Amino acid sequence: MAFFDIPADEELSPEVRQMLEESRRLLGTEKVPRTFKTFGRFPKIVEARLKAFQNLGFPSKFPWDARNLAVMLIAHTKRCEGCFETSRLNLDKLGFDEKTLDAICVNPETLPLKERDRLFVRYVLKIATGSADLQPKDFREMAEHGFSKEEIQEIIAFAAFWTMTMVFTQSAMAALADE
Repeated sequence: MAFFDIPADEELSPEVRQMLEESRRLLGTEKVPRTFKTFGRFPKIVEARLKAFQNLGFPSKFPWDARNLAVMLIAHTKRCEGCFETSRLNLDKLGFDEKTLDAICVNPETLPLKERDRLFVRYVLKIATGSADLQPKDFREMAEHGFSKEEIQEIIAFAAFWTMTMVFTQSAMAALADE
């Protein structure tokens, strides 16, 4: 038996239903992901995730393809199946084929992006998967590659947002699984 359950729509307040629908719309999915709805009985969690997505995950100076490639690589590294699949669906809509995406997962240096966008993905991945190893020289390197302090902070926020999202997703998936 699963530890968590998914609340029925009638158990959710109108505000939570509205926030979940907005999350679904921003994600571009047909229905609200189970990993979002699982937290529906806790409006503050739903609200925090939505606000974080609206402020950190969605608006960006960096291109949509680079952001989705970064999410795919973080999800691949962290073994977050739900985030991995969603990023691949978005990349498929952008014209990326499965073979190319598989090759990128094996060797992220093969990203078919402009150099600046490749660097964005590299730095997001480094921050999301190795933040404890960051050194001042890493930020100087980013600046030397032309990233402003504001852009570097956006890179950090993007990595942090997706890392948080993957913790929610993986935890919800584990708690929803039957033993």
